[in-house]
Amino acid sequence: MVREKEAGALNELAEEARTLLRDARHGVLATLSAENGFPYASVVDVAGLEEGDLLLLLSDLAEHTRNLRADDRVSLVVAATEGKGEVLERGRASFQGRIEPLADDKAQEARARYLEVHPQAKGYVGFADFNFYRLGVERVRFIAGFGRMGWIDNELWRDLTKHSPSEGKTISGDD
Repeated sequence: MVREKEAGALNELAEEARTLLRDARHGVLATLSAENGFPYASVVDVAGLEEGDLLLLLSDLAEHTRNLRADDRVSLVVAATEGKGEVLERGRASFQGRIEPLADDKAQEARARYLEVHPQAKGYVGFADFNFYRLGVERVRFIAGFGRMGWIDNELWRDLTKHSPSEGKTISGDD
């Protein structure tokens, strides 16, 4: 980690991670299996929130939902889907944090934001077994390509969020 800080590039990496999140539509959600504790990964749709957290719409029937109810620690990976070169030469980020269901009074805001990013979800967003979740980002591992990577701590991530142009709606927390 010292090497990453000495490179003086963490702010730049954080900016690139923020851009990647703004453009992301899908990711891989990793939860811990409630059955055996092993990592379990599944593809999900994602929408970035203005304050740097992630918004997900998850079914109660999904394995990952059962898992996160038992242990709220998750990681979600998003990757640049377009660009030059091999996929491993493009940016990707692992957002680590805790996930929680949104309170009912936040559902309308969440629905509007989610449908901005995923208009195809209008056919199932109202199903009784689908609920909105917020992944509260605690730290980010961003890899910009070979040799350009770093851990972005919560303080830097939130500071960047305060100074970034708006890219989504804020959905107030339950603080």
